[in-house]
Amino acid sequence: MNFLGKEVAYKWFTKEVRDDIITWQLENGRTLDDTVKAYCDIEKYGKAILESDLFAKGFEQSHHKVTTVGGHTLHVVFTALEAAYERQKREESVNIEYVVQACLLHDLGIIGRYEKYANNLICCFRHPVDSGKIINDLFPGTANEVTNAVERHMFPATIIPPTSVTGLILIKADKSASLKETSILRRKEVVLA
Repeated sequence: MNFLGKEVAYKWFTKEVRDDIITWQLENGRTLDDTVKAYCDIEKYGKAILESDLFAKGFEQSHHKVTTVGGHTLHVVFTALEAAYERQKREESVNIEYVVQACLLHDLGIIGRYEKYANNLICCFRHPVDSGKIINDLFPGTANEVTNAVERHMFPATIIPPTSVTGLILIKADKSASLKETSILRRKEVVLA
């Protein structure tokens, strides 16, 4: 399938996913050029993750009632890259590879949540740890900074803060994407009421 001039062959990459990415980017004030630049970095640094069966499985599980784990993950990585590029413009040090990998990996532990966790509270506290275990099992050699960022991405709900810029960018992007996704749900409920 073609995505803004690039051929994409991931099994999870459907017309709906493509349209969701473009809509997400445009609704958040990003241009198609911004989207292409971000996608190139996502593919460059996250290809092994994007090709994994577990990542593909994320598009089969609902998340925040309006998206999937996979869709949310893409929202997070595009949002995080915008923040990372802004930091680079200010000549701040940020590792784009780590940001991409942390975002793509941050919710892999939530896949299968309805079988693994008794309730949302347990899921909130456990899935970052489970995501870290998945990183160690499926993607050995991943930088410690990436794993640390993933395991701490639920701060401040969990009490251990991130220790890197990567972790801070992930937390902010994850919370921003989650708020926007749930506000879409609230807008739909208001229209339906």
